[in-house]
Amino acid sequence: MPSHSNDARSTLWDRATAQHNVAIYAAILVAVPTAYGFHTLLDASGGDFLLLMTLAVGVPTAYRDNWPVYDRTWKTVAWVLVACTVATAAFAGLFLAGTTVLALSPVPASVGAFLVTVGGVHAVPFVLCGRGD
Repeated sequence: MPSHSNDARSTLWDRATAQHNVAIYAAILVAVPTAYGFHTLLDASGGDFLLLMTLAVGVPTAYRDNWPVYDRTWKTVAWVLVACTVATAAFAGLFLAGTTVLALSPVPASVGAFLVTVGGVHAVPFVLCGRGD
């Protein structure tokens, strides 16, 4: 019976430290304070949740679907940090453009920023990895 216990523990550890799961953990650790900061600074109703979804769901999904698995965990974390930074800048810029330039209310501006940012998060790695062939 102890051999099954060790096998189960090893399998659980392998799953917990798989590159895709590491990408999810890193993205969530970035997404929560970033969304809170976005909400606090811009008082954006609904925008904070959509930014949270962009970072915590969109970025790890783009990593899993379009990016090669790295041999080092720190490379995965670095990729997620860069992707989250770019996605946050794009989302915030689009949100501000929607609310100030287009004079939209925060909810439509958030939805537009979400759709464009998530599309970009998935399109850029797709093109960079040459999967568009």
